[in-house]
Amino acid sequence: MKKFVKRRICGALLVLLPFLCNIKSYAYFRDRIERDTMDYIRYADENPDLYAAYGYDGDKLYEHYKNSGKEEGRLAHCLYYRPDKQSIYMWGWNAENLDTERYARENPDVVAAIGTNPEALRTHFLEHGLLENRKGYGLPYEDDNTRAKGMIFDVAAQITNDSMTDREKIKAVHDWIVHHTNYDKENYDRGTIPDESGHIEGVMLKGIAVCNGYAETFDCFMYVLGIEHEMVDGWADGSTPNGRHAWNRVLLDDTWLYVDCTWDDLSHQVGKDVIRYNYFLCTESEIAQDHTARDSYKVY
Repeated sequence: MKKFVKRRICGALLVLLPFLCNIKSYAYFRDRIERDTMDYIRYADENPDLYAAYGYDGDKLYEHYKNSGKEEGRLAHCLYYRPDKQSIYMWGWNAENLDTERYARENPDVVAAIGTNPEALRTHFLEHGLLENRKGYGLPYEDDNTRAKGMIFDVAAQITNDSMTDREKIKAVHDWIVHHTNYDKENYDRGTIPDESGHIEGVMLKGIAVCNGYAETFDCFMYVLGIEHEMVDGWADGSTPNGRHAWNRVLLDDTWLYVDCTWDDLSHQVGKDVIRYNYFLCTESEIAQDHTARDSYKVY
């Protein structure tokens, strides 16, 4: 199955989700909390009742989070993680694009058991590797989505560095997106918004997007920078049709703070490049004055 087909399926699921879930629930489409990635020490420290029950037993703390903690609204965090640029290449529905040489190199136990035949390695990855949380990487290829992701890695390296705080990195991304993107008002007014305007391709390749494109691009930047993040889908005063809107939130100092790059970009209103910070790192009560969240989730 090709990438674009998969994205259409995801889009359909997003449309159906409100009817399948309670409107106050939060959907984590890309939950990266797994046994090997969960910061169980922090989970115990932030939940004294769990520390009293389990101490620092990682297995028990992980099981608690998956079985009840997440539903209770407890936050779990990943160990510090930043993807490498090769992660932009998908390995494919049937692992047809899997980098079997890298898979063999990173999994010598698999090679010892089945050898280096590419088809055997693809089969192992699909039938066993995924369940065992082994990483699989795709071979390089070019399409608009891949080029856009590659640009995000490159731009992130240009506008941030390891000496910056997360707050400074978030501001650098916010400012870059606002300065380099124009709201696709012409297509919006005509009701002819192209698909790329709602995704990272619009921002990164054409410099034009609607709210979902702004938010999805910010989401991808946060993923690349290793900052805990989510997109937020809901309603906002003055947004049409029906007030539907998309924005973001990031976790800083154990608190979710909200960012709306679209509403901080005034270029389509004043006819020149103007940036504001009215919707930069807002608290939940501040953003709730004119934004109402329906769901939060990870695209990346």
